[in-house]
Amino acid sequence: MSEEQRPPGSAVGWLACGGLSLLANAWGILSVGAKQKKWKPLEFLLCTLAATHMLNVAVPIATYAVVQLRRQRPGYEWNEGLCKVFVSTFYTLTLATCFSVTSLSYHRMWMVRWPVNYRLSNAKKQAVHTVMGIWMVSFTLSALPAVGWHDTSERFYAHGCRFIAAEIGLGFGVCFLLLVGGSVAMGAVCTAIALFQTLAARAGRRAFTVPTIVVEDAQGKRRSSIEGSEPAKTSLQITGLVATIVFIYDCLMGFPVLVVSFSSLRADASAPWMVLCVLWCSVAQALLLPIFLWACDRYRADLKAVWEKCTALMANDEDSGDDTSLEGGLPQDLVLERSLDYSCGGDFVALDRMANYELPLEGALPHLYPLGPLQEDKMQYLQARGRQLPWTTVRGTWSGLG
Repeated sequence: MSEEQRPPGSAVGWLACGGLSLLANAWGILSVGAKQKKWKPLEFLLCTLAATHMLNVAVPIATYAVVQLRRQRPGYEWNEGLCKVFVSTFYTLTLATCFSVTSLSYHRMWMVRWPVNYRLSNAKKQAVHTVMGIWMVSFTLSALPAVGWHDTSERFYAHGCRFIAAEIGLGFGVCFLLLVGGSVAMGAVCTAIALFQTLAARAGRRAFTVPTIVVEDAQGKRRSSIEGSEPAKTSLQITGLVATIVFIYDCLMGFPVLVVSFSSLRADASAPWMVLCVLWCSVAQALLLPIFLWACDRYRADLKAVWEKCTALMANDEDSGDDTSLEGGLPQDLVLERSLDYSCGGDFVALDRMANYELPLEGALPHLYPLGPLQEDKMQYLQARGRQLPWTTVRGTWSGLG
């Protein structure tokens, strides 16, 4: 953006709101960590989104605001390299935010639409891989404006930070529009499906519940577990939180960015209102996420809980027992090969190893056939799909099986 197009009076507001957003998102991450004993995929994605907001206001927006304030002083020398850093980091974090919101809605849809498949598919590992892929794609595309996409015969950033899509180049603008538009559309669809499934389960149309399973070894030591269904109130609360985040992002960032990019490409020029719109929308959506986390009772922690969590982290005395989740350590032989279509809840029971359990589900869960009497010095086994797995005790909530 050239000197005459620079919007006056906004740099101080960006710095003030950015500082507040930085503190609020940091508090949101600590609150989520304090309320949850163990990190789950959804909480991990929420904290990743909050961390992305922190980086967005701390690096590109703060850099742009400081540069605009310094340009008002006489004798200021323009730094072309600093402008390239701003443009690349701004688009990297904009794309990362967009993809993170979509990933959040997808994981929530997956969890409520196919709850057993979600719990047995190592969702935590997939969430980590998703975040890694998001940052790789975002950085690769957004690093290009600093080295290409525009006319290389002139020094593109010699006099100002021209970062609106049309000014960078047609190729970048089209790619950016397709990525953001597709991500916004996918997030909206996933959120709609998640809301429908959650409301249908609350209305009693989907009565089957996912059991809570605990696996113990021969000595009775807890080795792994898989969580069962969420309570109806908690499920509706979390789905509502995800839907609100997606809706606010679409209104404050997704659609405005699409409108600005499309308008600039169509006119082959940028206007001062475009810069103001993009930057203020980025700051606003970063400020709102901590408010939504605080409004959700599941993630609202008081000062005492956050302080205890911080001291525990610094003392490195977090609970690191042998209890692990089936999401992270499920044996490869015990994997469902078909997607199941039901939701979850029930009473705690123990399975008798001498009985034959057949689950009458439309999704056709594997039948559990206990073996004959075993010698005392040998472990018991669970036979699933013709394979024998070391097993001792399985406890679960199986109500609702009819």
